[in-house]
Amino acid sequence: MKKIRIGLGIAELVMLIAACLFLVPFLNVLLASFKPSSEVFDALHFPSSWEFAHYGAILGEGRFAQSLFNTVVITSLSLGLVVLFTSMAGYAIGRSGKGLFQIVFFILISGMIIPLQSTIIPIFKLATAISLINTRTLMILLYTAGAIPFATIIYTGFVKGIPSEMEEAAAMEGCGKTRTFFTIIFPLLLPATGTVIVTNVFTIWNDFFGPLIYLYSPGKQTLMTLIYQFKQERTTDWGPIFALSVIATIPLILLFFFVQDKFLKGLTAGAVKG
Repeated sequence: MKKIRIGLGIAELVMLIAACLFLVPFLNVLLASFKPSSEVFDALHFPSSWEFAHYGAILGEGRFAQSLFNTVVITSLSLGLVVLFTSMAGYAIGRSGKGLFQIVFFILISGMIIPLQSTIIPIFKLATAISLINTRTLMILLYTAGAIPFATIIYTGFVKGIPSEMEEAAAMEGCGKTRTFFTIIFPLLLPATGTVIVTNVFTIWNDFFGPLIYLYSPGKQTLMTLIYQFKQERTTDWGPIFALSVIATIPLILLFFFVQDKFLKGLTAGAVKG
């Protein structure tokens, strides 16, 4: 018993050191956001004078509010559509899992093996032809489609662990399939939903490649492309760039703190069930 406690203590110490190491890059960016431009590349050094004006320059930037709005809208709607569609797909596949549903499942997960780079030109041409290029709608559709394979796997694995007796009882009370799903099954999928949100929100929020290619109007750009354009205009003024990076990171950190327990439950459940 004593050896087990010692082993757990050593493991916790190693994990604590690893966690501190993972915090180093964020700490470096945070300190750099308060430094004068001449000191921003002095890693992990406290600034000689704290430059709060960097944050004032970002918050006073006219494009910041619009870029933040675009990022929030694209991320929120994409995640909403992903959760809605893949939870229903996972429920159908998890409960049936044979014949046509099995074929559909394999078609969905086969999308994970298609390289992103191979789809750029076809998507650009198609979006231009149907007048979706340079629109938030296009980005929402792309992010939703890209997240469907993995999210479906998570929901399918979780649904297989839910007893079917609850649905049978609901059917005896006169509940249809749709009502049963949204009133009984979907609330039980909350851990899986937390996993789907966390695994996709970072990809969508931090995406630079997609908006750079498909959104070219200043009023349609996201926070990531704003950072890039800000750097082009002020190549030596690094302070506001780091400040914007910190501001863009804060919402993701807060979100993870709220859903981290459900993320871990959903991830382990989807991995072992089915």
